[in-house]
Amino acid sequence: MLAVQDLLALYGHIVDDAGWDRLGEVFAADGEFDLQAFGRGTAKGEAQLRACFENLDHPVSHLTTNVVIRADADGRARVRCKYLVVMGDGRTRSGEYRDVVVRGADGWRLQRRTVVPRPPGASPGGDRPLSS
Repeated sequence: MLAVQDLLALYGHIVDDAGWDRLGEVFAADGEFDLQAFGRGTAKGEAQLRACFENLDHPVSHLTTNVVIRADADGRARVRCKYLVVMGDGRTRSGEYRDVVVRGADGWRLQRRTVVPRPPGASPGGDRPLSS
């Protein structure tokens, strides 16, 4: 399962580096990125994923922690982890990634990533700058 944790870390590096041409290193060819909680729908497949990522207002840093991986009988795995993102002005946002990952010829890839944000104020300091 170490390879799955590497996949989750690589996602953060690729997104923070705006490496849209490298999304295939973390998403399956028919992978899905679900942003319905933000009212943005779901991007599916390489072209939609790239367009989605190119047009989002990204934080400057993505951090992933509290990773729980459960293997499915069909060879896939389900992952639940927390994310913390730092915006350009120092504000933070947090939530969960709920993932389905699959192993292919090139290793583990995200089949589906669902982003579930934690509402500001849902936890102590939820929307305060890091310097507070």
